[in-house]
Amino acid sequence: MMAKSTVISQTRSSLPGPQGLPLLGGKVGMLQLYQQPVTYLRHMYNTYGDIVVVTKNDPMFVFAFGPQYNFRLLSDPDLFHVSTDKTFKKVPHGTALTRLWFNNLQRMNGDQHKQQRRLMMPSFHKKQIVHYHNDMIDQTQRMLDQWQANTGSELNLLLEMQRLTQAVTVKTLFGLDDDVKVKSLGDQMQNLVKITSLGLLIPIDFPGSPYRQALKAAQKFEAEIRAIIEQKRAQPEATDVMAMLIQAHDEDGEKLNEDNLIGHAFALYVAGHETTANALTWTHFLLEQHPHSLADLLDELDAKLHGAPPTIEQLSQLPLLESVVKESMRLFPPAMAGLRITTEACELGGFELAANTNIMYSEFITHRMPELYEEPDRFKPERWLALDRSPYEYLPFSAGHHMCIAASFAMQELKIVLAMMLQRYRLAVRPNVKISTNLRMHAQPGMPVRIFAQDRQFKRTPVRGPIQSMVDIR
Repeated sequence: MMAKSTVISQTRSSLPGPQGLPLLGGKVGMLQLYQQPVTYLRHMYNTYGDIVVVTKNDPMFVFAFGPQYNFRLLSDPDLFHVSTDKTFKKVPHGTALTRLWFNNLQRMNGDQHKQQRRLMMPSFHKKQIVHYHNDMIDQTQRMLDQWQANTGSELNLLLEMQRLTQAVTVKTLFGLDDDVKVKSLGDQMQNLVKITSLGLLIPIDFPGSPYRQALKAAQKFEAEIRAIIEQKRAQPEATDVMAMLIQAHDEDGEKLNEDNLIGHAFALYVAGHETTANALTWTHFLLEQHPHSLADLLDELDAKLHGAPPTIEQLSQLPLLESVVKESMRLFPPAMAGLRITTEACELGGFELAANTNIMYSEFITHRMPELYEEPDRFKPERWLALDRSPYEYLPFSAGHHMCIAASFAMQELKIVLAMMLQRYRLAVRPNVKISTNLRMHAQPGMPVRIFAQDRQFKRTPVRGPIQSMVDIR
């Protein structure tokens, strides 16, 4: 029998992919992915097919496109582990920074992930998220009231949506009644995310460095959350996410420890508010670019809601609203791509891959496959009134064992915010603005819009830039 290393060496040479210097190929590819993610992903798929090797040196980096590979990678968590951020290896273990970033579902594998997810599930059951309905409405109403004084002026919709979803996330996570505290805690988390990104670029600990600031910000935030946890332990009737996580236990009485509570809360904030803000921004953009769809949706909202916020019961009685949200997240999924790492040598698509191979799958490419979606670059919400796709063909919240635990929460928030905003205001994108997106699905350079009272004067605004290759606007 041929040695495993020889087999892998031979099969590596047959993997399809771009040619280039063995050490530079992967770095150049990753740079292109970060700079022009849409163009790069489409080029890889259209040029080389379902399986593409970016670099053949150790560790290998491979793209696997399409539903069959989504299923393979996401349904076998023992063979394909979630990625871990190697840059955090530079941070000493035992710091508040590592506790915040690693004690969460997104970075857990195996039995630890199963046990932690099982404990967290009750906090995001559909029956439980009903308790967050009023908080979502209250925070949205507050933002809309503030817009009243800005009618006719321009604002950055992405920034507004980030502020709103940050407030909703902090409010529902911790159940705080003090609005000043809600904003302060949200700002702390937002600053921590930014300063950590800067600090890890040059992880050198000296006074005033971003790295030192990140360590201090993490310590301060951790201390505040520990104080909140202590308060919540004395509030057995509370229904916010943190209270539910504190009360959660399995059949053996096992509970989440304090480090896990803090890590999960921070991860829910980071993942939740940013992706929901992106989805709201892109949905408004798509509706503004498709006046007929916007008019039809407003007809549905007016007929059912008559200008009021939707009740929980009414959210399930608005099929076009749900279709609009689903179609928006098909075209602009919360994540453009995801990563898995092989735990041992394995076969994928007829090719042998070594252990520790990095495999990237793409929600964006899957959602644009014509065999799955007719006219894939068109915004056609009505397709979802009859279309049914598997979790590996449509995966805005990923799929399998690591599917987003807060998917139902996010859908509820998206529909509430859209229903309330559209009934009250009409947004018009700045004419001829150049719009693109990055790997994190942020609209760039934001989404400049003018705000008007809802007058039904729907009109598509011309836009420029890479967005024109992403959406077929007719």
